[in-house]
Amino acid sequence: MYLVNGTIFELSQSMFHYEKAKLLNRINFK
Repeated sequence: MYLVNGTIFELSQSMFHYEKAKLLNRINFK
């Protein structure tokens, strides 16, 4: 159970960073 939760946490973290990078890129290219 802990292994599954850890994987979901890693996935959500990477998705969060990906979205944040997209936002930063959008701001930089304005």
